[in-house]
Amino acid sequence: MNEILTIDIGNTKAKYAVFNDKNIVETNIFEPLSDDLTQLLQRYPNINKGIISSVGGKIQECLAQLKSIPMTVLSNETKLPFTLTYKEKSKIGADRLALVAAAFAEKPHQNSLVVDIGTCITYDILTSDDRHLGGPISPGMNLRFKAMHEHTALLPLCTPTHNELQIICDDTVECLQSGVQLGVLHEIKEFIKLYSLKFNDLNVFISGGDNIFLQNKLDFCIFASSNFMFNGLRLILEYNDIQ
Repeated sequence: MNEILTIDIGNTKAKYAVFNDKNIVETNIFEPLSDDLTQLLQRYPNINKGIISSVGGKIQECLAQLKSIPMTVLSNETKLPFTLTYKEKSKIGADRLALVAAAFAEKPHQNSLVVDIGTCITYDILTSDDRHLGGPISPGMNLRFKAMHEHTALLPLCTPTHNELQIICDDTVECLQSGVQLGVLHEIKEFIKLYSLKFNDLNVFISGGDNIFLQNKLDFCIFASSNFMFNGLRLILEYNDIQ
């Protein structure tokens, strides 16, 4: 049995997925400062390797619990199935590399745009000749809500809503939600339009925890599952095994 462990430590959450070959058998959030990973290895003694993507630190705390298996820490120095063109390669986020790898797994050797909507919104291009081109970074929904609350005297702290958004609003909460969510929606639409002019036959992947608020609002896009990044990590680990 070939079981592997993939870990994604983001700015707000740490998550793992256990694969049996190419199938996920368990996924969950965990606390890196607890013994969650130690207990996980006890439940899955056949895990024989793993990979970590982290933008939120706590790598060493995880590795301390995973001494019994070889772990790859994803960085720009990791062998990748595409070429990095980013000038500051050492500063590219590991999460962005994993997302581009996930796009490669879904649509190899094609032009793809990955829009990840989390703490920040990131835009990454994978070209048909397998080059990764970095793109803009902007604040995510919750970061926008938090900024307006913390930098004003009277605006409340809000969260995204699934309600229909309007440009005529009846109260402050509706005003904030429409401003943030419609702002994000139209930002993404405009970026997609600009990228589509530059890259032919562009696949557009919408990933990240807040992509659920944009479903049915963006045409011709692939709304990635919650396992999208994990599949990218699995692909990178497999790619390194055969190099």
